[in-house]
Amino acid sequence: MRVLVINGFPATDDNDRYLTDVACRALETNGHQVDRLDLAAEGFVMAMSPEERAAYHEDRPLITVETKRSAQLVKQADAMLFCYPTITHTVPALLKGWCERVLVPGVAFVFDDRNKVAPGMTNIRRIGVVTVTPHRRLARWRHRDLGYRTIMRTLRLSCHPRCRRTMTRLERGLPEPKATAAVTRTIGRW
Repeated sequence: MRVLVINGFPATDDNDRYLTDVACRALETNGHQVDRLDLAAEGFVMAMSPEERAAYHEDRPLITVETKRSAQLVKQADAMLFCYPTITHTVPALLKGWCERVLVPGVAFVFDDRNKVAPGMTNIRRIGVVTVTPHRRLARWRHRDLGYRTIMRTLRLSCHPRCRRTMTRLERGLPEPKATAAVTRTIGRW
């Protein structure tokens, strides 16, 4: 299986960035081919430019090199794994910006003959998340766990109808051996 790993951890000042490396190693150990996007390290711009906004509903909404490359990786993938820190009960702004700029009409969804929205990422048969959260279960429930809703529910609608989901939430400050074991165990089932 070809897996696209999207790293939404900041380039610096985050002790949990190593979890993306752990997940990639676990995937490769299981024989999967891994393509990796390190959004912060690659300098991915999270804001949509006026030109991109104008092109959004045109025939070719991807007009920058970075979004074309990301979209190509999405189209080649069989699975996607998102690694990020939970910030204010949701995904970080950089990862949200990537979703808004890359998962556009023609990539994430298409319009059918009756002009209704249809899934565009039917090649994606598995979606996973590895996230580090400072929030406990009750706080996530009160705030509707927006990170889960964004990726596991909303994004999944654009994937294959039988797309499987895997969510790994780790508490911030969890000792490295325990966090590594949890990620390896979860990703090992892919």
